[in-house]
Amino acid sequence: MFGLFNKSKQSEEVVPEWYAELQESQERWFSFLEKLEAKMEEFATAAIPELKQLLEEDDDLYKRTFHKVYSGVNGQLNNIREKARDTYEEKIISVYYHYNSKISVLSKHHNLVSDFRNNCSDRHNAFENKYDYWRKQIDKTKERDLEIEYQKILSEFETIKDKFKCTQCGGNLTIDKIFLIETYVSCPFCQTQNTFTPSTIGRNLQNIARELAEQRTAHLKEEFENEVDKERDLYHEHHTLSLSTIHESNKSVLNEIQIKMEDLEKQRQFAIQNAPKLRQIYLRAMYDEWNKITPDLKEHNEKMYLNQLKY
Repeated sequence: MFGLFNKSKQSEEVVPEWYAELQESQERWFSFLEKLEAKMEEFATAAIPELKQLLEEDDDLYKRTFHKVYSGVNGQLNNIREKARDTYEEKIISVYYHYNSKISVLSKHHNLVSDFRNNCSDRHNAFENKYDYWRKQIDKTKERDLEIEYQKILSEFETIKDKFKCTQCGGNLTIDKIFLIETYVSCPFCQTQNTFTPSTIGRNLQNIARELAEQRTAHLKEEFENEVDKERDLYHEHHTLSLSTIHESNKSVLNEIQIKMEDLEKQRQFAIQNAPKLRQIYLRAMYDEWNKITPDLKEHNEKMYLNQLKY
């Protein structure tokens, strides 16, 4: 069932007595991880809607209540992961080293020990993948719909922009743009300098501007990141093929592998050259959006953009 030994040879070879312990350890390990995965899924699926609701209802500008609960949820999820890691070291790796030290690598049964570790390790990796999935789902609860918040800021601006009056002569003053900080507005009638103080919502534009710009250009960032991942995948594929040639003596097979490796290397070199271009496209688009949202910060933003291009 678990592939600890070649079934075709079972009738020809006597299975050693210690194999039963390996099989039992592996079965317990698989069962243990299944229970942890079920617990992790149950916990995450219950926490995610609560986190989303809390983020929406938290009126605090910095969402401190949300982040406190969010940290707690991540802590609980990590505890489940640590339990799996500790058990892996205690119940799997210790058993593997025990038998690996006793059984010669020349023994026909040594592969049972290696297979035990490989099977248990693969199952642990599958658990880690599920952990990563749920962690990312929980991370997504932090993603606020900043377009809605931005529209609230714009709506408030439309409401107040023509309702500001001069403190000296009472003349109507028009606020021609969204101010991020306290600003002097000159009265066109009596030249009095009036202090305009933006609301909490208006001030918040500076806090959400970059993140909003990043949300609007997320598809471009994804294209860049995919190209980086592609280069890494192509490298590993090339490396695997290279290793396969070590014990290959068939010239025809070697030739086919070499052709495939050359093609992979061409694709990898293209990805290496293309990734920085895609990154620049993303950064330029993101900063353009940021400048549209907060034009007063354009000079400062452009300096940041040029600095980022250096890295």
